[in-house]
Amino acid sequence: VVPRAATALQDRGNREAGPRTRINFQRVPQETPPSEAPPAPPRLQGLVRALAALAAGLLLAGLLLGAWSWLADAGRFPVRRVLVEGGLRHLAPEAVAAAARAALAGSFFTQDLQAVRRAVEAVPWVREAAVRRQWPDTLVVQVRERRPLARWGDGGLVEADGTVFRPRGPLPAGLPRLEGPAGSAARVAAAYQELGAVLRPWGRRIRLLRLDERRSWSLVLEDGTELVLGRGAVAQRLARFVRVAGRALGAAPPGRRAARVDLRYSNGFAVRWAPTAARGRRG
Repeated sequence: VVPRAATALQDRGNREAGPRTRINFQRVPQETPPSEAPPAPPRLQGLVRALAALAAGLLLAGLLLGAWSWLADAGRFPVRRVLVEGGLRHLAPEAVAAAARAALAGSFFTQDLQAVRRAVEAVPWVREAAVRRQWPDTLVVQVRERRPLARWGDGGLVEADGTVFRPRGPLPAGLPRLEGPAGSAARVAAAYQELGAVLRPWGRRIRLLRLDERRSWSLVLEDGTELVLGRGAVAQRLARFVRVAGRALGAAPPGRRAARVDLRYSNGFAVRWAPTAARGRRG
């Protein structure tokens, strides 16, 4: 039970306070941060990467082209010297250097070494050549010279393997002479070496070896004696003759020598003697 006095006082206080204002508190929704942009489509990403790679490639190509143009400038990097190496007996180093210089094109870095090598190997006396650079301005040419075994025909030389070459200028003196049909150089060169070995115990050397169109062999020794060997088993025939040559030719009349010996007989040989000096003067 509330006393009346208290109730009256409460009503009086309410009237003095005046009308009340009611405030409603509403919950304000919290703002969310903006979300990130959606990823680009895969095709666009690939296009961007391709354009970036293309730009980088063009930049690199430009740098390389500029560097190559700089290195290719013969004014900046000229070849000033050509050095010739190798044991040369018949060929002058100046001739090799001149052939190499004729093939020069470009700078030290851009020289076509294979072109220079081919130009040097075109010199008849050069069998093989190798070319290399030597910093800062030199090309080194290593030369392997041809080694002639004998003269071949008119104006030619032949190596031990049958390679024929025709150098300019005079031919070396003192070489034997080999003759044969076209395309027979290798066969004749091999026969010269084989028959020379057969003659060695007798102390004789070949001055001329000939293979004629009928494929018949003959040779002339250094003293002028001609040996007719025929077409078959020539090394065996010559070896048989060498075994008895000293005794057979030693029986020659005084002052005479064998001019021609025919070895084509199966059981011997025929000798034709050269005329004596006195008989030759009367004739």
